Amino acid sequence: MEFIKREIRNYMWKVKNTMQFTIDDTINVPDNHLDMERLVLVKGNVVIDETQAMVDRFQMKGTLNYQILYSADKEGNVFDSLEGKVPFVEYVNADGTNEGDYIEVHSSLNDLTVTMLHSRKISLKALIGIDYQVKENESFEAVTDVENGEGTEVLNGELSMMSLRMQKQENVQVEEQVEIPANKPNIYQVIWKSMSVTGIQIKPGDGYLMATGNLCIFLIYTAEEEEMPIQYFTMEVPFEKKIEVDGCDEEMISGSVLSLNQYHITVAPDENGEDRLIELAAEFTAEIKLYGKEDIQLVRDAYSTEVEINPKWRNFFVQHLLLRNCAKTKVVDTVTMQKQQSILQICNVEGSVSIDETERSAKGILVEGVVGTQVTYLNKEEKGAISSATFDIPFSYEIEVPGMKEEVTYSIVPFLDQITAMQMGENQLEIKAEVSLEVLAFTNEQAKAVLDMEVQPINLERKKSLPGIIGYIVKKDDTLWSIAKKYYTTVDRIKQINELEGDRIADGDKLVILKE
Repeated sequence: MEFIKREIRNYMWKVKNTMQFTIDDTINVPDNHLDMERLVLVKGNVVIDETQAMVDRFQMKGTLNYQILYSADKEGNVFDSLEGKVPFVEYVNADGTNEGDYIEVHSSLNDLTVTMLHSRKISLKALIGIDYQVKENESFEAVTDVENGEGTEVLNGELSMMSLRMQKQENVQVEEQVEIPANKPNIYQVIWKSMSVTGIQIKPGDGYLMATGNLCIFLIYTAEEEEMPIQYFTMEVPFEKKIEVDGCDEEMISGSVLSLNQYHITVAPDENGEDRLIELAAEFTAEIKLYGKEDIQLVRDAYSTEVEINPKWRNFFVQHLLLRNCAKTKVVDTVTMQKQQSILQICNVEGSVSIDETERSAKGILVEGVVGTQVTYLNKEEKGAISSATFDIPFSYEIEVPGMKEEVTYSIVPFLDQITAMQMGENQLEIKAEVSLEVLAFTNEQAKAVLDMEVQPINLERKKSLPGIIGYIVKKDDTLWSIAKKYYTTVDRIKQINELEGDRIADGDKLVILKE
């Protein structure tokens, strides 16, 4: 008798939580940079480089990337900038975590405050939020068929499950080239350059993932003509990137995420030799997660009229897709500038979205989050000097999930689709944002698999002690299979003798059993 087996790969969600931690550092202005007079713009992002599971906690290594624009004179006509990285190592308590578990982390920069201590030193304080999940990978072999088993009866069953086919990280680079707006003069010296991303979508295809979105560019520069004021412009550059992924097909469900790590913006001459071309290079981390439906044939039980077969079972959880959806919500708020700040003209608006908390609700999942907004503008109170202001706009949205129960597991990844600001007065702004919430929800069902079967000589005394013909009254939990196994016969034999057309029997039915 030979048992045919196959490997089943699965995972179990163990811990899901959110937390925040702070980074506090002082930074010296390098000798080759000008003295600071006034901070103008501050921007940062967080990159998680590595996670390592430990007992009841995990280690997280990453970097805080920052950019700082400042004026070097009181009139605000001379500028310089700093950029750099602050590495960090954070230990996160997560009860139930073991070495070998998979740690999935999504990070957000919830606040970044830079204070000028003096002209050659600044203080940097950051509040970083993370949404993490701990998953236990499990892999085992289950019996799928029995061969060469004379007199052996096998109970087969089909199990349908949504399995995680692939989970890995890849570095992805997007390169584009655009020309500055026609109504803008040639670039002489770049003062500030920044990039953000909106409208990201990732769709699976046969052998690849297609990622699309928009690179939002903001550039401040001086023109070749010295008498011209400081110039700036914003551009939205659409991109499409094909990520080769072996084994991917268009029927799979993607839970993949594309995160901007760092970028490079350089000025290049056009065909006339004028500095009017912008070359963009964006470096992303693609966290690839692909789910696929799988139908598995498993042996549920087996017995023989010739030998004793004792199956060895194990329980495991099977996932079924409950919902995959992109919920969209609009966030609108009116904000007031601080004293001594009034808007002459808005230069640029960019933002990010983060989730503070999620909880199950009567209709599905209640999401509480924040749209962090940075507005760059010309300050009327300071004779048109470039200034910036940041605002945190909270939002709440309920995602409808039909069939939402306590055992449902889910993940939500937020994306910013669009953000704008409209001037409502000298010191008031109306900010509008469109937020996408990618939700994946699964139901979890407990299933049973046969790992192995122990074969022993049949208990002849027990078999002989059973009468050759039995009148049997069906009990509540009986099946034809359990009755046949108990009395060393077959389901087909019971059905034939009792002239049964199907496998259904009910409590109190009377059967005639003939021992083989």
